[in-house]
Amino acid sequence: MTAAPVHATKPQDDARPHPYTLAVVTEALRRIEAAGPLDDHAEVQQALRDRATRTDQLQERAWLLGQRLDLPQELARWRFWGRWVMLVLAALLALAGFAAARSVLAPDRSINAVAALASLLGLHAITFVVWIVELVWSYGARSHVAGGDRSLGRFALAITARLPWEQNPHRLQLLRASVRVLQRERLWPWFIGMLSHSIWALELALTLVVLLFGFAFQAYHLSWETTILTPAFFQKFVHLTGHLPALLGLPIPDAAEVQQVGSAAKSALGDPLAQRAWAWWLIGCVAVYGFLPRLLLALLSFWRWNAGSVRVKPIDPADPYTQRILQHLDAQDPGGHVIDADDGGTGRARAPFRAQAIPGTWALIGFELPPEAAWPPADLPPTGNTQRIEGGAREREQAIDRLRSSAPEALVLAVHAASSPDRGTARFVRGVVNQVQRCALLLVSSSDDDDVADTDDQRWARWLNDEGLGDVRLFASTDAARDWVAPAPAPRAP
Repeated sequence: MTAAPVHATKPQDDARPHPYTLAVVTEALRRIEAAGPLDDHAEVQQALRDRATRTDQLQERAWLLGQRLDLPQELARWRFWGRWVMLVLAALLALAGFAAARSVLAPDRSINAVAALASLLGLHAITFVVWIVELVWSYGARSHVAGGDRSLGRFALAITARLPWEQNPHRLQLLRASVRVLQRERLWPWFIGMLSHSIWALELALTLVVLLFGFAFQAYHLSWETTILTPAFFQKFVHLTGHLPALLGLPIPDAAEVQQVGSAAKSALGDPLAQRAWAWWLIGCVAVYGFLPRLLLALLSFWRWNAGSVRVKPIDPADPYTQRILQHLDAQDPGGHVIDADDGGTGRARAPFRAQAIPGTWALIGFELPPEAAWPPADLPPTGNTQRIEGGAREREQAIDRLRSSAPEALVLAVHAASSPDRGTARFVRGVVNQVQRCALLLVSSSDDDDVADTDDQRWARWLNDEGLGDVRLFASTDAARDWVAPAPAPRAP
């Protein structure tokens, strides 16, 4: 068992970053460090000093580096300017709705009520239905990418991240990291829904204010006109759409008023009660079928987003980037030690083997072999999972990713016998050991005619023991590796 290094811990009331913010900063750092590791010596030393566990140290390193790159400050700036972006978009939508509504306004202030309703709620209704369909589809397909990719909320997020002032050089990586974390945690539909529904709720609230002000201080005459539809259609339409507003106590036109306004509009112009009922019908429909659904969905989306964001896991232990940073912390920490009685006094933790794998499968990896070495080694049984890497960081991560996805039971790692294992070799062996149930090193000479020297065999055996990798087998011949990969079946009992 590996004991956690003893460090001075911060007080319990030390303010920790929000899990979602920390997850976004960590994902952004992963993308930034894909181009090359950052100089993190000061941050690593502070993390090792202030946090007790490796997970906390990894998170502290990410947070300190993020602060150095102004990533949390950039997220705070997005939150501040995002409110103004939403308000501006809501105002523009309201202006567009009223521009469409004014297109049905006659010179004598006569309004086609049904056409005005369609103008004020048409775009809202279409986007509302699209959002619902995409939400159901995304969850039905069990996809991490939720609906609304081209929604108003995504548009608002993109505008906020690209505002021309106070630009952070890493803002695009931060934006992609935000989207990735939201999709991974299945919060994307609720976050985007919170933005979209909030904008629409603001727009429809502005619409209601303008309608109330206009009808309170201007004399408009609402009616309906048609060429091919019957009066019965409008009577049913007004009755159905006015049912919910009537439950709120708002007056709606009855069948007689609908017939009167349509067949003899001029005679109804002087009837203030009829016009008042039509005005309240229009206001009630905008409120009940526009503002209230958007407000309720905005609140629901905020609740789901807020509840899910506190449960976000900032660190993915299976991610190769996380494994690399953990190994980096191990290398920088002088205080780690092993208290397992079976460690042989090495002072190093043994790498755990994978718990589950595909039985009977195995993989072959050639690690930093010289160009003249034969590949693959002769006399080994065939396998479709063969790789040869030069040892670069990118190649190592890809090799570990392939092992993780293929989940072989055993791994033969071919290394150059005459080479001296270094810290990079130890990190890679620890990384691949986590992905298999059995692992063995095969010492390979520069040519098939050369045998592995005893001194090379002994040097690699000592190195495995010193690194706490005693469970990793060591073979100096392909015959021994072949028997280990595919042991001969036991003879049948007579």
